[in-house]
Amino acid sequence: MRMRFCALTLLVLLAIAGGASGHSPKPDRRKNTQQVERTMAVTPRVAVSVCVVSGDLTVRGWERNEVRARSTDGTQIELTRNDQLTSQPATELQVTAGGGHRTHPNASCFPSADIELDVPRGASIKLQTSSGDISVTEVARVDAGSQSGDIALVKVHGEVNLNTISGEISVRDSSGSFKLHTVGGGIEAHNLISNGSADGLAAATVGGEVTLDHLQMPNIKVNTVSGEMNYIGTLSRAGRYNFQSISGRMGLALPKDSSFRLSASLGEAVKFNTDFNLTYSENQTISGVSSHGGFHRLEATAGSGSSVITVSLLEGTVQISRR
Repeated sequence: MRMRFCALTLLVLLAIAGGASGHSPKPDRRKNTQQVERTMAVTPRVAVSVCVVSGDLTVRGWERNEVRARSTDGTQIELTRNDQLTSQPATELQVTAGGGHRTHPNASCFPSADIELDVPRGASIKLQTSSGDISVTEVARVDAGSQSGDIALVKVHGEVNLNTISGEISVRDSSGSFKLHTVGGGIEAHNLISNGSADGLAAATVGGEVTLDHLQMPNIKVNTVSGEMNYIGTLSRAGRYNFQSISGRMGLALPKDSSFRLSASLGEAVKFNTDFNLTYSENQTISGVSSHGGFHRLEATAGSGSSVITVSLLEGTVQISRR
């Protein structure tokens, strides 16, 4: 069986692109203590968007059906409705520049601003900053990106899509489905659960460490180019876990009574270690040869094999441990 080189080639191209764009430092921005604040009545599931070229974005969920936007560095801001029923609470809002400071009628990003938002807990948030950190707590859905900064989420309970070129991603104490991608940083996910059988987590990083700690998700997929990947926690019954990397260490720490089927494609130099009592299939020979060398196909089962773990690694170590 041939190694899935298409996915690995894509990760290498991402690494090259990340090396060219992931080293721009955050510019220094002068702060002042003036605050500008705006509020507006909204529906519980309002959609709110903010874009800044340079600045930090902070979002907090609260009980009110109201959005409160605050610039903490004196930038003039407004809450602009994108819906049509102006006589009703807003369903869609955008934070825009106030006081005649827009550089162009269609400009959607602040040149520089630090902005804080308080929104209903059922809100959907879209955030973008080229240089700055993003922090979100207790909302329903998040779509966020930063070209040079960290993204941290806590107590989110819906769909999440996060991207950063040069920064760390952290998600904690949340539920739903998660897509996490960083080119020049690591990914940490702690205490996540699914809201349904279709939910899962997909994480991809180039040159960063991935730590998945106590995730109760039926579908998990991790792609890395190089670095350490650690999965700590239980396996969902009938769950599917896919871990793929070019080089590095893959570590899985599972309960001693875990039940799974293991399917691994391993480079010739990969070291495989486990303290589980695995039952191996009869065919454990090299399954294919490419420009990267030979690959071994490993098939084994622990217990009744109720979950499926798929591993692909060219160079490094795979460790599956009981805890």
